[in-house]
Amino acid sequence: MKYHFNIKDSGPDLEMVVTRGMLVLASFTTFLYGKEQLKWMNLLMAILLLAGALFIKPLVYKWRINKVVLLTTAALLLFIATGSVTFALILLLYGYLVKYLVVPPAIQFSMEGVTIKKLFMSPFHEWSEFSNIILKDSLLTLDFHNNKLLQLSIVEETRPVDEMAFNHFCHTRLQNIPGKIIPAGA
Repeated sequence: MKYHFNIKDSGPDLEMVVTRGMLVLASFTTFLYGKEQLKWMNLLMAILLLAGALFIKPLVYKWRINKVVLLTTAALLLFIATGSVTFALILLLYGYLVKYLVVPPAIQFSMEGVTIKKLFMSPFHEWSEFSNIILKDSLLTLDFHNNKLLQLSIVEETRPVDEMAFNHFCHTRLQNIPGKIIPAGA
């Protein structure tokens, strides 16, 4: 039996920060390496790219412009201004890598243990590392034996999770740890 939950990411949006940085870099590249005969057009394109970097959150979240479309447009502006295919391809490559390589944070429960999937690492924890695990009102609480407490907000799924069944699964796994002494009456 396995349970899989997507986690609400409350940390900084690394993807958004790097995209903003790429747009700022494209703006400066357009301004510095632009064609001499198109000086005013290069300046205008550099300003547009810088504005895209400054207002990336409203562009992506409010107006629902896809990041890949935004970076493709930026790459096109960069190519027009500099005539460099290399600069434009680097920007496009980044856009496609972000789309396919960045996975949302998640947590997976299996019979063997718990895996917390993050952007750069996915630590695995055995059931013996936990003293308790509870899911209540889309808040998952992981209580470790070393007094570490981890609370994660779960993204509401299209199919609701039976909290009682999940909590029973975790309770059963925590009680069936080899070598664990269960007190009488527990």
